[in-house]
Amino acid sequence: FFVYDSLFALVGAVARDTRQAQVIATPFISIFMLFNGFVVSKADSPEALHWIFSISPNAYAMQAIVVKMAESFPFEGPMMLSKFGYEFSDDARGLEVMLLMIAVFRVGQQFGLRFLNHLQR
Repeated sequence: FFVYDSLFALVGAVARDTRQAQVIATPFISIFMLFNGFVVSKADSPEALHWIFSISPNAYAMQAIVVKMAESFPFEGPMMLSKFGYEFSDDARGLEVMLLMIAVFRVGQQFGLRFLNHLQR
């Protein structure tokens, strides 16, 4: 939630109007939704696209949900994790990435408001 809130605040700060904001936000949303680990799994994607999973907040959320559910299924769980390419120990890394994204988006929002929209106190 906070990553997307920060992303949309950044987009709102740099866009001139709502139409431009929608055009700017659509590629980010599409890529994050597509590369969430379920629609396109890390195991099935080309090696050149694996970096997208590292920056997708949806991928970290989906992985956390599936890993937690896999613990309840001792036989099917590990098979499902390997099929989708999920790992057990990525929760801390996901949190770090998302906190970094929030910070970068918020700083970008401030620059957008200050220098692109010339917002003054």
